[in-house]
Amino acid sequence: MTVLDFEVELAPDAWVDGTAAMPRPDYAYITLTDVTADEAAVFAVWLRDFFVPAPHLVRFASSLAMANGEDTPSSLPATGSTEEIRAVLRHHLDTIDTP
Repeated sequence: MTVLDFEVELAPDAWVDGTAAMPRPDYAYITLTDVTADEAAVFAVWLRDFFVPAPHLVRFASSLAMANGEDTPSSLPATGSTEEIRAVLRHHLDTIDTP
């Protein structure tokens, strides 16, 4: 499978690293590396609003959830500001049971 490693500037002096892959013609995933919920929210809103044609297709999972055996991604809300999405991501992290 071909992957694309990238680095994108979210704001002046705020960069995010990640990897994008498309294992099937109708499915792709993006993994962000070492980001906060705040940074992930900015990226997710940009992806949802400007790149992905159907907002309900953007889903997320955290490494913490995956480490706990939760491998089903959660849907990103189809609407909402960066602050609202940040709250969703923080709530996700706050409700993960740690081992």
